[in-house]
Amino acid sequence: MQRTSHRFLRFLLWFVIVVVALEIGLRPFGYGHYVIYRPDERLLWLPLPGHGVTEANHKPITISPDGFRYRVSLEPKKDDQVRIFALGDSVTMGWGVDDDSTYSADLERMLNAGCAKRQFQVVNAGVNAYPNSLVIERMKKVIEDFQPDIVVLDYSGNPRVEGLVDLQGTAREKFLDRVRLKSWVRRSAIYNFVVEDLLRYVVYYRLRKVLVAGSLDTTLSKQELDVDKFNERLNDALQYCQSHHVRMIMLVTGTNGEQTPEHPFQKAMLDFGQTHNVPVVNMMDVWKSMDQGQIFQDHSHPSPMGHETIAKQLFTTIRGLGSYCSSEPQMSTKNESASQAGRSN
Repeated sequence: MQRTSHRFLRFLLWFVIVVVALEIGLRPFGYGHYVIYRPDERLLWLPLPGHGVTEANHKPITISPDGFRYRVSLEPKKDDQVRIFALGDSVTMGWGVDDDSTYSADLERMLNAGCAKRQFQVVNAGVNAYPNSLVIERMKKVIEDFQPDIVVLDYSGNPRVEGLVDLQGTAREKFLDRVRLKSWVRRSAIYNFVVEDLLRYVVYYRLRKVLVAGSLDTTLSKQELDVDKFNERLNDALQYCQSHHVRMIMLVTGTNGEQTPEHPFQKAMLDFGQTHNVPVVNMMDVWKSMDQGQIFQDHSHPSPMGHETIAKQLFTTIRGLGSYCSSEPQMSTKNESASQAGRSN
């Protein structure tokens, strides 16, 4: 009996040593530094401020004190400023790309380089795994708190969880408890490495109904969906923008190889824009003639080049609105801006 007890204690000691060694050893490689999400009564989960790395590719990611993927806190808007918010899921937040390679960062550079006498802020308010309903709800909160001039609503590839926004009472509290649990588990480098990296497609995506998880792609979401409810939410979003004198632009992104809208919500956004005279940027039309391997880093998330093409289309759309650029603008890409900075030095 005593020998068995000693063996168990020895096994337990070695187990603890191995776990601690792995936890410490994985951290220099970025594991244990993923974005943590806090529970929120209204928006269910929001990123905690701080610096870390993206889940894919381990690129630098900065969450501002306001909870946006933006390097600075937002001060009261100045008279010469145009403030734009990009809202969406992991595509907007910038899955696998660094802070300077999201379409919102690219768009800010292009606008500030090309539009005279105005200062542009393009704030990334995307949140991983958000469905369209929560994207719209966050849009309302952003309008209430930060007085944007323009909001860009990107199609979310997470339509299976549209109903989360409607959770009430005990069901809502239970979900918020799961967000709290996930926020603690996700601090572990071992969890990041094993579940969110090695076993992402085997385990992690199956856990998304229990713990807040990553985005679903468009082509996996074929089940019957309430398109009428979706249109109601779009109409509500438009009316909210109009009542607060905010211009709304819709962005419809797709997946690798998707040349035409396959999901009912994508089609609904295109139809809604045409019916209500809302600008819509349809990236599938742009991407279908391009090398998909360069545009996408995986099945559904754009590469830095993909983000830059989104920014260019949004730049053209905003310029076409007429009231934000006082002179004929010239687009400046990230590489061109860096080159100009080098020459000025």
